Amino acid sequence: MKFIYFIRNAKAQKDSEIEDLQRDLSSSGKEDLKIMSNRLQKLNFKAEYMFSSPAKRCIKTAQKLCKYFDIKEKDIWIEKSLYEGKMEEILNYISKIKENRVVFVMHKSMIIKICEYLACIDLENFPTSSIICLKFNIDSFEHIKEQSGELIFFDFPKSQNE
Repeated sequence: MKFIYFIRNAKAQKDSEIEDLQRDLSSSGKEDLKIMSNRLQKLNFKAEYMFSSPAKRCIKTAQKLCKYFDIKEKDIWIEKSLYEGKMEEILNYISKIKENRVVFVMHKSMIIKICEYLACIDLENFPTSSIICLKFNIDSFEHIKEQSGELIFFDFPKSQNE
């Protein structure tokens, strides 16, 4: 059994003067992460590795949530393809992962695209700080394929999952 948690970065500051990769978390983004941290703590899901887009808002999101997956900040892997890569590139990256439970912190458009590809779901929206967990009945991520995942949960700050 394999699990992937996809997390969208928390809300970033809106500042046209700052390069997109360097935008930090906004105060409302930090508040949303507190809400999601409490929910993650109650779920008690653990992971073995966390991968993040190189965007500052993703790295900060990963750092704030890693302890709830029992991962040390220094063990967060920064992966360039999670910012500007194509779905095939990310799927190829996933196929090489040996661990059973991993977390990806990345951006809305790619999360929607990859989750809809991997599981039979239709995501109309994926708000900032959202978390989705997919389960795969496979013994190796190299066997991951279209529609092979099962939705375990989907949660976001303004949901009624308190």
